[in-house]
Amino acid sequence: MEPLAYYFNLTPNEFWNATYRQVNTYIQAQIIKILDDFKRNIQLDEAVTNKLIRADSMSKKPKVIPLRETFKNLFKN
Repeated sequence: MEPLAYYFNLTPNEFWNATYRQVNTYIQAQIIKILDDFKRNIQLDEAVTNKLIRADSMSKKPKVIPLRETFKNLFKN
């Protein structure tokens, strides 16, 4: 857990002076923030492009897929 706390900018002093519960809560909040930022970026990209084109070199008919459908497990509301 220590490396993860440092990754999220918790200083060593803050880490060692905090309880397990405090560190865990801090890390969970940071993960939620990252996920929310990711969702916000998807929504922004969708507003600009509104699609992903799924194709390969062998396909003659590429599929146009909305970003929300591609990441539907993130938007389960």
